[in-house]
Amino acid sequence: MLNENYLRPNFLWPRALARRSCASVFAAALLTLIAPRAAQAGELERILNDTKDYVTAPLRWNTNDWEWFAGSLAVTALASTADESVRSHFAPGPATGQHASHELRDAAPLALLTAGTYLVSRFGSDDIMKRTSFDMAEAGVLAILSASAFKYIAGRTRPFETTQSNQWFKSGDGFPSGHTSAAFAVATVFAEQGPNPTLARRALAYGLAGATAYARLDGNSHWLSDVVGGAALGIATGRFMLHRQSKASASQFNLVPTDGGAMLTWTMQPR
Repeated sequence: MLNENYLRPNFLWPRALARRSCASVFAAALLTLIAPRAAQAGELERILNDTKDYVTAPLRWNTNDWEWFAGSLAVTALASTADESVRSHFAPGPATGQHASHELRDAAPLALLTAGTYLVSRFGSDDIMKRTSFDMAEAGVLAILSASAFKYIAGRTRPFETTQSNQWFKSGDGFPSGHTSAAFAVATVFAEQGPNPTLARRALAYGLAGATAYARLDGNSHWLSDVVGGAALGIATGRFMLHRQSKASASQFNLVPTDGGAMLTWTMQPR
């Protein structure tokens, strides 16, 4: 019989990707919307450019962006002071190392909202709604990927594995909450897209995202600060999608046809 620790990847690979997780569940659902879009002429280049601009966004942050970042860090740090008391409320008792997996359940609401938005746009021939659904899916995937990167760096142990909230750099995958990051990224795009966002859309989107965050706490899957940090990352990702045209860099990816195939190029244009 194999030792459990032998099967557990403790280096060079995030545990978030080694088991069924938000990255494998939610991203797979959202990619079903992005894949057909990427096949369209010019769309793959745009998605690549969005990804590059997302990764390099901090290089172009203005004062408001840095204030948002500082505020997010402060709120997350404040939430961390209540991590253990919140855990005691939802899951009193010692850590067991095991908990009920609700990955699919907790990812479902915002995945269904994205798919529902797309289906409504198809039946109603609404191009704006269709674009919104694509942007929701793209925001969700970007949020999951960035959350997975932060998980790998932070290595925080989850609350069902320990009662000590300060267990960082332990090959854990707790911080930030990937479900919450994706949920708030999708919700922000759905709620704020368009010139006149309605109260009903905001209530629906942020209500579902808030319910996802609560579910992660209730299931003892994350610390409070994991959820708060995930929400901040998700909202920032959603804001990027909404304003990416005005903050795009002066470089871009392009697919150039060649004999027998195509070549991916990167062009830098001086401002």
